[in-house]
Amino acid sequence: MTLFKLLVFTAVIWTLYFQLKNVDWEHARGLEVAHWWALILAFTLLIPNLWMEFLKWKIITDPLNVETKLVKNAFWAGVASGFMSPNGWGNFLGRLIYFQKRQTIYIVFSTALANLSQLVPTLLFGLFAVFLKYGRTNSLWISASGAALVILLIYFFGDYLLPKNRSRYLFVRRLQSIRGRYQNLKWPFLAYSSIRFLVFSVQYALLFVTFGYGDFWFLITQIWLIYLFTSFVPSLWSGKVLIRETAALFVFAKTSVSVPDVIVCSIFIYLINIALPAFMSSFIWLPKRKN
Repeated sequence: MTLFKLLVFTAVIWTLYFQLKNVDWEHARGLEVAHWWALILAFTLLIPNLWMEFLKWKIITDPLNVETKLVKNAFWAGVASGFMSPNGWGNFLGRLIYFQKRQTIYIVFSTALANLSQLVPTLLFGLFAVFLKYGRTNSLWISASGAALVILLIYFFGDYLLPKNRSRYLFVRRLQSIRGRYQNLKWPFLAYSSIRFLVFSVQYALLFVTFGYGDFWFLITQIWLIYLFTSFVPSLWSGKVLIRETAALFVFAKTSVSVPDVIVCSIFIYLINIALPAFMSSFIWLPKRKN
């Protein structure tokens, strides 16, 4: 798997190089701030962005009857560990510090379900963007439709793969014991993830508005394409660094959006939504794990 990621990373770097090589940097326009309010609003929307993610975590912890302070600290610890892991899926590692060992399976699988729920709106809105840009006969639309169907089936019916009869394996028995809890998590997760997806899509679009681009609907649909493309590419580190920039350059190629603006906006969305929360989480005290 590591070799595969290295090959993908090499391909991304190679693609990014050729995209940037053909740019006439001496005559490239861009990086002229036209609307400071849009930049401020993009930063401000980090609050509802994180709030939606926190609400997903809160409904995970509700059955555990733990203190609110512990829930908040565990959330920020998850932000920190997610920053240090590819695609942010390692957020459960930081959260586990605050809970007893017997709660590990529930925390890990509930967090994984919450992470998977974030992929669902990415695929659905991305699929809509593909339809608008390429039409439904395009092979990309067909592939994205198939992927969306598979993810939806796994998300809503994956727990039914567990045997109904009591298993002789302890790990499977523990999964069976918490299966009922997942039924109450799926729809709230999906609702919060959909709202959060729209929030950080608007954040990304506002960064382009900052540099004077006014066709908001065009920006939003292109951003949905970017998130769709990056969701299928494995990352060596957090935030899809370089991968998002490469996808953005591909999506905005042959449009009025300049290359410098594409790169700067892609870097800014990483700094706002990933690097800044990770920096904020560094001020959270991490207690010793309970026995």
